[in-house]
Amino acid sequence: MNSYTRWPNLICMVEAFGSNLELGSLLIGLCIGLLAGLILDFLWWRLGGNKYEKRLEVFEHYHWGMLSLIILKMLLRVHSAFLFFAGTGICLIVAEFTQDHPFALRSNHESSSTIIGIALVVVMVLTWASG
Repeated sequence: MNSYTRWPNLICMVEAFGSNLELGSLLIGLCIGLLAGLILDFLWWRLGGNKYEKRLEVFEHYHWGMLSLIILKMLLRVHSAFLFFAGTGICLIVAEFTQDHPFALRSNHESSSTIIGIALVVVMVLTWASG
């Protein structure tokens, strides 16, 4: 009986632990991204982020969230640790629902914001569909 057949469970445990380390790093990246999204949202609204004064009224949280998910797909080709962008994107899209005019509905820049949103959805779908 060789050492491999004597210790197959130990070898399986080491292999499973290695894959859990990768899963753990992905979850850490996702959580850091969620935290970054929360911090960005806080800084934007709580520290004087007036998008009308800065001529950014057509750019909504969900635009930045979708852009983050597009960047995620491009960077996943390099390394899976870039799941940080998924957390940030998800957080910014969810934060959009908490605003007075989510997705710029019933605002004076609704049409231009919708055009940007549609363009980003098309780019995002094409980016993720390309494999």
